[in-house]
Amino acid sequence: SQPLFKSNLCPCTYSIRQVSKAALKEESKPKQESDESFYNSQKFEVLYCGKVTVNHKKAPSTLIDDCIDKFRQHEIERKRLRLLNGQRSSTEAPVEFIVGDNPLSSSLCEGSTRRRHASAPNNVQPSDADKNRTMLFQVGRFEVNLISPDTKSVVLEKNFKDISSCSQGVKQTDHFGFICRDVVESGPAQYVCYVFQCASESLVDEVMLTMKQAFTTAAALQSSKNQIKLCEACPMHDLHKLCERIEGLYPPRAKLAIQKYLSQLSDNEQVNIFERVQKMKPASDHEENELVILHLRQLCETKQKSHVHIGEVPQQNASGSTVTSDNSIAGRNKLDVLKNKARSSLTSSLENIFSRVCVCVVRLCLSLQWYCQQYHSTVTVFFSSGKSLSICCFSDHMDGRELLPLSPRALNQDQDPQVSPLSPEQGFGGEKGRRSPSDYRALWKKAIHQQILLIRMEKENQRLEASRDELHIRKMKLDYQEVCPCSKEVQALWDRKLSSPCRTKVQWDKEEIHSAVCQGVPKSRRGEVWLLLSQQYRLRHRLPQRQQPPETPYQDLLKQLTAQQHAILVDLGRTFPTHQYFSTQLGAGQLSLYNLLKAYSLLDTEVGYCQGISFVAGLLLLHMSEEQAFDTLKFLMYDLSIRRQYRPDMISLQIQMYQLSRLLHDYHRNLYTHLEEHEICPSLYAAPWFLTLFASQFPLGFVARIFDLLFVQGTEVIFKVALCLLSSHEGEILECDGFESIVDYLKSTIPTLTHSQMEEMITKAIEMDISKQLHAYEVEYHVLQDELSDAPPPSEDSDRLDKLEKANVQLKKQNMDLLEKLQVDAARLKIQTLESSVESFLSRESKMKHLIRSLEQEKASYQKTIERMRSSLPSDAMADVEMTQLKSSTNGKAKETCKKP
Repeated sequence: SQPLFKSNLCPCTYSIRQVSKAALKEESKPKQESDESFYNSQKFEVLYCGKVTVNHKKAPSTLIDDCIDKFRQHEIERKRLRLLNGQRSSTEAPVEFIVGDNPLSSSLCEGSTRRRHASAPNNVQPSDADKNRTMLFQVGRFEVNLISPDTKSVVLEKNFKDISSCSQGVKQTDHFGFICRDVVESGPAQYVCYVFQCASESLVDEVMLTMKQAFTTAAALQSSKNQIKLCEACPMHDLHKLCERIEGLYPPRAKLAIQKYLSQLSDNEQVNIFERVQKMKPASDHEENELVILHLRQLCETKQKSHVHIGEVPQQNASGSTVTSDNSIAGRNKLDVLKNKARSSLTSSLENIFSRVCVCVVRLCLSLQWYCQQYHSTVTVFFSSGKSLSICCFSDHMDGRELLPLSPRALNQDQDPQVSPLSPEQGFGGEKGRRSPSDYRALWKKAIHQQILLIRMEKENQRLEASRDELHIRKMKLDYQEVCPCSKEVQALWDRKLSSPCRTKVQWDKEEIHSAVCQGVPKSRRGEVWLLLSQQYRLRHRLPQRQQPPETPYQDLLKQLTAQQHAILVDLGRTFPTHQYFSTQLGAGQLSLYNLLKAYSLLDTEVGYCQGISFVAGLLLLHMSEEQAFDTLKFLMYDLSIRRQYRPDMISLQIQMYQLSRLLHDYHRNLYTHLEEHEICPSLYAAPWFLTLFASQFPLGFVARIFDLLFVQGTEVIFKVALCLLSSHEGEILECDGFESIVDYLKSTIPTLTHSQMEEMITKAIEMDISKQLHAYEVEYHVLQDELSDAPPPSEDSDRLDKLEKANVQLKKQNMDLLEKLQVDAARLKIQTLESSVESFLSRESKMKHLIRSLEQEKASYQKTIERMRSSLPSDAMADVEMTQLKSSTNGKAKETCKKP
């Protein structure tokens, strides 16, 4: 498992908050998550401009523009001083932008400036314009990385939790930056703004959108995880919140926050902590704060043992002791883990602090004593018995660092006593007493000599390790099966040719070189042979001035930004994905390939970057360095005219497809007819062969052998190999009776060649000569194109017919429009009629409802009248009335019945 903290951080900066956060991260985050976030990331090419120290984590909108102005002022001032002094190094004050142990750039640093704004740039450190400042800005799932393609390493890594804001320039819209927390070894944490430039404003917009989406996704992932529930009343949790509040504050403000927390404790606890801290005699507020936190941690741990979490009820067992349930034990398990880690981390931190302080004071006192005896200065040093010592006074103008020899490493107390100028047997108050200045001088001289020896040995070890790594990378690059291996005599022949002092100035016999290449090329020296062949070709064939590539140095091209960065980054993972050198995501192979493709896209603005060039450049990188590969790529593109097939119009590729089709027609008529019957043109299967020079589908050993012939025979070898491949599989292709089966055989089966088949193909290609046919086919293609372009114009009748057809089409269109308009009008009229009838129905309905309501009211009034009359009549009269009503109703029904027909 990874250590909780990196060893190069100062132990003073550790806090309980950091321990708890690290524990939470370790327990809630899967182990493979970092790998997934590395591969599932977005990458952008940026230009590092510099960094600015700010006072707040939130910055104004004009911060990026202000930083750019500051950087420009620094650059102008540096150039002015350089011109005045006449030497470059004397004007530069090196201030390193250090991330971990890797300095990103050397910069100029301003002196202390007056604060103009709470978040204004306080300490500006622009990057060195003379160095390559182009970087790859990678946005992962939980962090952002800044990768240097030059050093092939990650120079900056920041988690999202440390980034407080990200903004784009208002005036400088192609610039952006983010503010993050930067923990320094001495003093509190500070906020730093890193500023970058992109190739265009649209790219900055894409970066900002990606950052926003990444922050949102990371927050969603964190919220979806199982959160550790902590008791709010826990003493350790209160201490954790205190550490959160004081983190990043200046010592005086942190001291006030701590005193406010102490006021909540009891009087005895406050007095106890105060007495303990005063016994330690802290020299500064920062040291006093750390001592108070240390004692608070001990107090909180003591309280935590007897603390009962919220919601937990203590239970009494048979013996009367209080025990907690299994749930409470499981609930406190997480917090106990955090407490133990905090205890172990802070204990080891304090031990390191005290040990370092003692060693530094011992050495400083020894140097001061020798300085006093030698020069009679005003410094007085008192040594006490044993290991204790005290320093009474120092001269105000004296700096202890000036008295100690500067060394790139600090002497470790665990080393051999002979290495350290002070061994345990040589104490200050021991048996031997004080030593003379000559003894101390001899001890220091011995230590210096041994230190120099150690440095030399370390440099030698580094050189040996670099040599071993280089051999390992070279072995990794050439990890492919060689086709047509050359004999020892041929290897000796190439060794003599490569060691010839005049190989770059004297032309050699063309037939001799051709014969040597046909016999074979040693794999270990293939890159040197390609360089030699390109130099010999340039001696025989000099390009006209207008056709030569620009003479821009490779390193200058790497310092620029390319607009093709997105396409290049996408194709990095597709180029030789199974090869070990290129398989690592943004490893040394992919970064070298990115540099090469980027440099060529900036050199050749007409072609830029086209798919297929990455395979050609990748094969060159397997056999030579970046700059050699870049020079060789220029030779292939310009001197051998391969760049024509990558032009945006693709005319050269069309000519090549026509030439291959004519070769099949003349040499393999049956195969040509079979492909034409199924409408399979050469562009369906042969375009990748020409664009990648067979590197995307065929074994590397076979492709490397094709490149050997390419340097001596030119692009003709591509046609010969393609024709040999198709002719050797002619019978199997003729047996395929469908479009899909033929295309699948051409794309999948043909590239799977055996070793003997590959050697046979190379031998046939060497013996074949089709240069005249290719030239004739190219002329034929241009003639056909001229005939098509010079075709006679159509006659007057055909023009008149075309005009009539156009007029007919227009009339039909007008008729359709009119018909549609009539239909629309009729529908609209019908709709209006229906709406008017609906309105009339609604009005009649409302009238009928009103009439019904009036009749019901009249009926109700009649009924009330009848009830009153019934109540006023006697019972006998009521019976007569009912009989009268019954008779009248019966007669009325009978009359109605008679009236019916």
